[in-house]
Amino acid sequence: MRIKIEDTVKDFIRELPLKDRRVIGEHIERLSEHPDATGNIKKLRTKKPRWRMHISMKFTLFYYVDSDRVWVDKIMTIEQAHKKYGKI
Repeated sequence: MRIKIEDTVKDFIRELPLKDRRVIGEHIERLSEHPDATGNIKKLRTKKPRWRMHISMKFTLFYYVDSDRVWVDKIMTIEQAHKKYGKI
C-alpha cells in the first residue's frame, strides 16, 4: 500500500529530535503492509474505520485506509491523544 502523510504530521515530526524522527519513520513505513503491520495498533470505534498506533510509549499516530492508500492524518503525544479519544 502507498502511504500519504498530511503536512501537519510532517511538520510535527520535523520539530522532533533525530532519534524520535527515525523511530516514527520506521513505524510509518510498516503501515505499507497494513493490516498486517506490526506494533501497538488498535482499530478505533469511530464512524469511519480508523486506527491508532502507539510509538515508543511517547507518540500516537492516527490513520485510516482508503482503497490502496494509508492516510496518516494525525500525530501527537500519548498524553494529548488520551484527551482526544472519543473526539477523533
